[in-house]
Amino acid sequence: MKWFCLIVAALVSIPVHASAREAIEIKLTSKATKFPSDAPVDLVVTFTNVSGSPVRLLGYHTPVLEGIEADILTVSLGDKPVEYMGRLYKRAAPTDRDYLTLKPGESISGVASLWDNYDLAVSGTYSIQYKTEIFSPQSDKEFAVSNVITLDIEGREPRPNPDDLEDETKIVSGNNEKFKGCSDSQKSAIIAAREHALNYADDAYDYLVAGNVTSRYTTWFGAYDSSRYGTVRENFREIRDAVDNEDIKFFCNCNKSAYAYVIPWENFKVHLCKAFWPAPMTGNDSKAGTLIHEISHFWRTASTRDIEYGHSAAQNLAVTKPNKAIKNADSHEYFAEATPYSPYNPCAPTVTSHTGAPITAGWDGANCHVMNVPAGLTSFVHNNAYYVNALPGTSCPAPSGWDTANCYILPYPSWSTSYFVWSGNLYLTPGPGNACPPPSSFDGANCYVMPLPWGSTPFKHANNLYITPPPSCPIGGYDGAHCLVGTAPASRTAFIWGSSFYYSH
Repeated sequence: MKWFCLIVAALVSIPVHASAREAIEIKLTSKATKFPSDAPVDLVVTFTNVSGSPVRLLGYHTPVLEGIEADILTVSLGDKPVEYMGRLYKRAAPTDRDYLTLKPGESISGVASLWDNYDLAVSGTYSIQYKTEIFSPQSDKEFAVSNVITLDIEGREPRPNPDDLEDETKIVSGNNEKFKGCSDSQKSAIIAAREHALNYADDAYDYLVAGNVTSRYTTWFGAYDSSRYGTVRENFREIRDAVDNEDIKFFCNCNKSAYAYVIPWENFKVHLCKAFWPAPMTGNDSKAGTLIHEISHFWRTASTRDIEYGHSAAQNLAVTKPNKAIKNADSHEYFAEATPYSPYNPCAPTVTSHTGAPITAGWDGANCHVMNVPAGLTSFVHNNAYYVNALPGTSCPAPSGWDTANCYILPYPSWSTSYFVWSGNLYLTPGPGNACPPPSSFDGANCYVMPLPWGSTPFKHANNLYITPPPSCPIGGYDGAHCLVGTAPASRTAFIWGSSFYYSH
């Protein structure tokens, strides 16, 4: 029996006249069926061109060159899929040099190590198949597949990545990063890239919290769907927090042609490779964007995968399979890079004033300065909004007047009456014949006196009707207790420093 792969251009390039189903046979074999906990679990994957024409395979979708470099196997324990724990690379879109060519009848093989790349912590019978998803507009179920083999594997801890074994004498600490094997110029480039990556992450998160759905979103994540949008927003919250706060370890010892790689369960270790150093600091496929891409892979952040590489493939993924786009690392990078790139203003999100009008903050070199608080006022933050204390008022709205203590309205008439508040207005019950003492007037049911100002209370004293003067707000508007000045952007944290309102970068 033969096992054949369904071929599309993303994985295999064949002449148009060749039959895809007859192009290549993929066979998975193992020298043993039982593996104790200290034994490597190495499988051989053999690709044979069974067509009459040359066939090209994408090299890093095979273990032929340097073992497993992507999630190319489907591994399960019983009916539960097993997590891929191997390297996730940031790569450029594939070019001719990334392909392997098989002549008719030619075979090539590679060794695929399960222990180094899949979670084998639990003892049991594992099923393994070479089964790489192929993404095309025509189908969600196109795969390159092999036979399925079953192995009895004794559980074991993952083997450490030899590239990041930590000789502490070679780890150099920065502010909230550490370096291994990095020159001074490389350290400077990494620190600058991280600062720009934080700007990218802030900008992306601000955009998503505001609920924007423009071509910037749809280009990389497809048509709007509230669930998918929420997933991307949460992904960028986690990415932003990691870029800003985590102690990231950078390793400058990768000689691969890729930009960088991470092992997703090893939070937060980033290996920088050859393509990283000549990349621009910002813009398309930049140093800063590479950090967004790699940090999105970690299980602690967004747990993205490398489904498609490059702008064209990522854009096509957004159109044809948006459910995959929201899991694709390059899609997150290109959205964050805001392609084409424009410099990020860290104080672009505006404060919403008490009137609903925007208040623009200014960058002070560390945070966003909103405004100075007038002297003599008590300022505070509540529910991410800025407040000051209200002051006793002396201004009385017409028809009331200030009597040095309260707002006098009218003397009660000789006939008995009472006052009440309804729908924000002050009323009196009318007298005989619907009589209403001036300055009140009959409205068909009661004696309308005046709108009751917010924060004011009516009362009767010495047979006269009064209201308490509304509290005064030197800035902001009275909310029934204090003066609301404005609300900070939802993606930022409001705070007070010195005598000013700020929000965090």
